[in-house]
Amino acid sequence: MPIIATLHPDGQTIAKATIVTVIPAQAQGFYAVVSFPELRQVTQILHVELSTDPKTWVQGHNLQDKTYLGNTVGFSMYLDPAAGTTLGVEVIAIGF
Repeated sequence: MPIIATLHPDGQTIAKATIVTVIPAQAQGFYAVVSFPELRQVTQILHVELSTDPKTWVQGHNLQDKTYLGNTVGFSMYLDPAAGTTLGVEVIAIGF
């Protein structure tokens, strides 16, 4: 996962990480965990991009239960998947 930018003088880094997973049919809630190997500590999520194949309803713009633990970010979302729906999650975060 790439480093997008390093901010000076505080040295914080903006990085991007992506996961792709298959969601079981009828799974109403899903908890995504995304790790940033380039960072030791995530301090803030800047952007989250969600995609599904096939297209399905996702309520993820107000992601629930966001947690940061070291270089890992977790959050829950609600969706209405068909059998075998692939979910892609791309997160841009800032940390050090």
